[in-house]
Amino acid sequence: MSARRARSTSSSSSATLESGHATAASPSGGSIDEKLTQRLSLNLENSEELPVYNRKEDNENDPDAILEHLMTQGQSSWTEEEEKTVRRKTDWRVMVWACCMFFSLELDRANISNVLTTDFLDNLHITTQTYNLGQTVFLICFLVMEIPSQMIIRYFGPEVWIPVMMTGWGLVAMCQAFIKDRAGFLATRALLGVCEGGFIPGLVLYLSSFYKSHELAIRFSWIWGASNFTDIVSALLAAGILQMKNVNGWWDWQWLFLLEGILTTIIGLATAVVLPSVRKKHISRIFTAREVAILRAKVLLDDESKSRALERGRHLHINVKTILLSLFDRYLFPIYFLGFFGYIPSLQGKQYLTINLRAMKFTTLQSNLLTIPASALCIICMLIVSKISDKFKVRWIFAVIASVWVIPNLIALIALPDDANRWARFAPLSIIVGYPYFHPIMIAWVSQNSNDHERRAISAAWYNIFVQCGKIAASNIYQSHDAPYYRVGNSALIGVAVANALTAVGTKIWYTYSNRKRARKLESMTPEEYEDYKLNTKDLGNNRADFQLYT
Repeated sequence: MSARRARSTSSSSSATLESGHATAASPSGGSIDEKLTQRLSLNLENSEELPVYNRKEDNENDPDAILEHLMTQGQSSWTEEEEKTVRRKTDWRVMVWACCMFFSLELDRANISNVLTTDFLDNLHITTQTYNLGQTVFLICFLVMEIPSQMIIRYFGPEVWIPVMMTGWGLVAMCQAFIKDRAGFLATRALLGVCEGGFIPGLVLYLSSFYKSHELAIRFSWIWGASNFTDIVSALLAAGILQMKNVNGWWDWQWLFLLEGILTTIIGLATAVVLPSVRKKHISRIFTAREVAILRAKVLLDDESKSRALERGRHLHINVKTILLSLFDRYLFPIYFLGFFGYIPSLQGKQYLTINLRAMKFTTLQSNLLTIPASALCIICMLIVSKISDKFKVRWIFAVIASVWVIPNLIALIALPDDANRWARFAPLSIIVGYPYFHPIMIAWVSQNSNDHERRAISAAWYNIFVQCGKIAASNIYQSHDAPYYRVGNSALIGVAVANALTAVGTKIWYTYSNRKRARKLESMTPEEYEDYKLNTKDLGNNRADFQLYT
């Protein structure tokens, strides 16, 4: 048996031989032939004559019946052109709105940076240290809600819980317009974290049920591309809205919070209506019954652990054991580690970009507009590396590339004298913030290497918790005594970047060794031993010998 990845047999898609022909098990219960027998029996009870049964007509509008056939016949039962059509429709119907949803999230997270270019801190009589505390409170509340939110999403479904979350943070964002002091600032940051916590892993789980593993990184890059696009839109909106100072007696930052909060609330309410669900029998009107079946079949044949995402009942399967196993998963922990440290070098530049620009004597309007080049560069780089990652099916190298990208620019910031031209300092700052953001690749990597639907939900949450913890650590690297050029802080960031690159290389070596060991184990099995292993093994998820870890 080759070292390529093999799939375990899923009960939801296995076929048994009866009477010389294959009968596939239906996700909704019963086989095709069982449904035929039941329907004929029902008609006989209500009619004196036996009706002519046209199996093709009866099943052509039933996605479940078509799925049974496709799973029995395999991928050869549909054409490549049909799959491209399904993928294109999925992108249009699912990904476009997913980007809108992420736009809503990022808009309410980014505007706090925009108001720092105003008299926001002075109006509330708070210091930069209180601002840092507020960001820390937000992140703590955000990560505390990660696991509980995943349990709720798994029970009710993303199509129910995600709109509730979005509407909640939209309302909190609006309330920020009415804060008067330090307590109000900290309270709204905490509530915003509670409402937004769990959204990202929930969205990851939601999207993973629509796409194959190697289709995810580029589409996650669209999501985080929307995040960076939001930074551009946010800067443009801020440049306009912040001209409303003293309109109706309000500060400019109050108008910014109010108007952007109204926009995100509207998007949240709309999501409750338009968000498609893979658990619905027909998903969306845009798909035919056959396209719905192809969408599900291609995902299941790529990763049968995703069969649980198709369940249309409310089942709470996530427990403490699953949570702990996901946290201490030896094959996922290296990715968690990269999530913690990987983004710190550029994150500091992003969080302090507007503050640094103001320190370089740029005006409020200029400071907001000058964040656009970095955001645009980040979008371009992220899309390129994510496309390359999916095409060549490689993940680890992009953490190394990101480190190599930021280190020379950090060195430049340290070496520049205090009286250097402000544009000479602006350039490396923008390049650091505009680096090839590899977060979508890491998200796809976690999803692929989970190899279990329940663990995929929790592992995505744990990964995001590590990312948020990294943000908390990052917020304490730049200290006030090191301002305004933060040479000590930038020196520490160089060390972090080097550690990231070494961790990525070590992860590649570890996964390659594990895959070779598993391949040797499979090659030593007879066909009978392998069938027994598939049916009786206690190895679960990414511990299965017939699962090859993605590198």
